[in-house]
Order: sequence, then C-alpha cells, then structure tokens
Amino acid sequence: MLSLDVRSKISILVDYVYLDNASSGPLPSPVVNSVSRFIRLWESRGEPWDEGLDSILNVRVLFSRLVNVSSDEVVCFPGVTYGLGYIISSLEVKRDSNIVVSSLNFPTSIIIARSMASRGLVREVRVATSTNGDIDLSVYEKLIDDNTSIVLVDHVGWLSGHVTDLREIARIAHSHGAIIVSDAFHSIGVLPVDAKSLDVDILITGSYKWLMSIHGAAVAYIRREILQSINPAFSGWLSVEDSVIQRKIRGEYEFSRPIDTSKLELSRDPTRLEPGTLPLISFVALEEALRFIIENDAPGKYSNHTWRLAEYLAEELENMGLQLYTPRENHSAIITFKHKNPESIVRELEKYKIRVAARPSLVRVSPHFYNNKDDIDKLIEKLAGIVRRL
Repeated sequence: MLSLDVRSKISILVDYVYLDNASSGPLPSPVVNSVSRFIRLWESRGEPWDEGLDSILNVRVLFSRLVNVSSDEVVCFPGVTYGLGYIISSLEVKRDSNIVVSSLNFPTSIIIARSMASRGLVREVRVATSTNGDIDLSVYEKLIDDNTSIVLVDHVGWLSGHVTDLREIARIAHSHGAIIVSDAFHSIGVLPVDAKSLDVDILITGSYKWLMSIHGAAVAYIRREILQSINPAFSGWLSVEDSVIQRKIRGEYEFSRPIDTSKLELSRDPTRLEPGTLPLISFVALEEALRFIIENDAPGKYSNHTWRLAEYLAEELENMGLQLYTPRENHSAIITFKHKNPESIVRELEKYKIRVAARPSLVRVSPHFYNNKDDIDKLIEKLAGIVRRL
C-alpha cells in the first residue's frame, strides 16, 4: 500500500498529475533540502568539500545496495553520456572487431559506437533492428560472433518501454568472448535490478529520471573481473591509487602529502575512471534521492504496484482505440501510444496540469511508485476528450 507520507514529500503532486518520470523525476523534499543545505553551508562557511566527498562515498554504497554489487565495483560520473563514452573508449578492444547495438537504444550509445568506428577503433557497428518496439533474441544470436568486442544494449527502451532480456544477451555475448554494457537509465530506481544475476559487465544509470534527483550525476557498476580490460586514454588526480579520496577512505587527511606524479599507478578499482572533481552538489542530492528510493522500496513496489498502474494504463489506452507502441507482453513503467500530433496532446494535457511527454510520433506516459490509480484515471478522462478534438 502506498503511503500518503511519500506523496506529501513530493510537492509538485499538490498541483500536478506527474507522469513523466522517463524525462525527469520530480524532486522529493529530502533532495531539495539537501541541496539547499549544501548551498547555505557554502554561502556561510565556504565550500563543504568534505561533505561532498562523503556524499560520493555514500552514493557508491547506496547504489551498490540497490543493484546488489560491491561498493568497490562502483564508479561515479557527471552524466551517463560522459560515463558511457569514457568507459567504452577505455575498453581494450581489437581494431578489427565489431560492436553490436540495439536500434531501440537511446541515441547516445549508438553515436558512441559509431564514433569509435569512425576513428578506426573498431571495424563496424552492427545494429539489432526492431519493427515492433522489441527485438527477438534470435536477432542478437545472428549479429554477435567471435569478432564482437562489445554488446551495447539499453535495459529498458526509452521509447517503447520494452524490457531487454539482459541475462540471455549476456549469455550470448560471453559465449563469444564479448563484453556486455547496458544503459539502465530507465530501469534502476523503478524496476528491481540485480546486476550480478543479470550477468552484465557494465551497468550505468543517471540521477535525474527514476532516481528523482537533479542533473549532473551518474553511477556505474563495473564487474571486477574486467578491470584489466580498462585502460583510460587519460587520467587525473583522482584516478590514481593514492588519490585524496582513497586517502579519505583510509582515514588519512587528504592533503597530508603531495600526490606522487613521478609515476602512474591507477586505482585498483573502477575509480580509475574518475579523473577529476565531480559536481559535489549533484552527489549530495543523489545521496538523498537514493535513500528516498531505498527507504520507500520503490523497486520492490514495482510488481505489485507500478507495473499494475502501467498495465491498467495500457488497457485503458487500447479501450480508447489508441495504438500502443509499447509491447503489451513485455513492458516496464513506460507506456507509449502513437499519434499524428503528440505535441498538441502534451500541450492540452498541460492545461489540466497533467505532465506526460511527446516523442517522435508518440506520447509517452511513465508512472513511478508514488503514482496511484487516481492519477491514471485523471489522465484517461482528460485524454479522451483531447483525442476526440484532435
């Protein structure tokens, strides 16, 4: 049962029916308060450096709990695109190899793969193509071969909302010696995600969608066994084994001695991919957001609450005669339907203070754990009239 206390901590819900978590989540009051406190401290005392570092360390621990990995397999970035680009470009791959991507991926990962091919870092990019909002495993079986170095596939489709069978794709990839990398921006925080069970090598997500925080933070899991395959093209003062953060972890004063620049000894954990100072305020916010998600068991509510809301929404949309792009047999908390003028629908719904998103030829609705059936009913009621007018 959803606690009213949860909704009371999300102030936008006083005025809005908010169903656009796949674009950006609303900010809970603990997140807002943490940012305000950090700014006030900076204003009154100067930069809260130690508090910011503590938040980064706490984010690693909280994220590891959320996806069932060890905190020393977690690395932080200032955004998913930055993280994906840095990780993938740091993987040691053969120049005559191929990368397999999904046509349903968010554009970032496909563009990263194509940029690697354009620079001659890999020979080709192979695209698993969908025509119905999902991709059958047989497509991956045909594309992945012994010359595949990386399989790059989103966990949940940003447009169709399909859920990729990462475990099976990982099995196929690993049987050919390939590394599987997954952008889980649309699953972590709303769906139960167990990175170890999924058997992925790299899993990354960002702060401002389903984790309900502000922009400027991303977190990734990197399986310990593939660290030797990661060789960053450049490093910085925080990516070495004796960085100030490593010293802080050991209980030392961070600036007790100079950092040794006479040699390069990269960190033994994934923080070798953290070259410089992260946007501390974003991780202060993300720490509170992760606590909010974990304390309210948002992923745990998925099967008995959030998925049921999404399924109810899909049924009601079909009853209205709207054509779903989302596959009914395999969907997440993202439900999309086709329309010739999605922008007009979104603008009309906004007049009723109902927030959804327009995407190419689609209207996307994305409820989270804090939403309820009344939210869906209000959407359907107003949408029915709008569709008739348009």
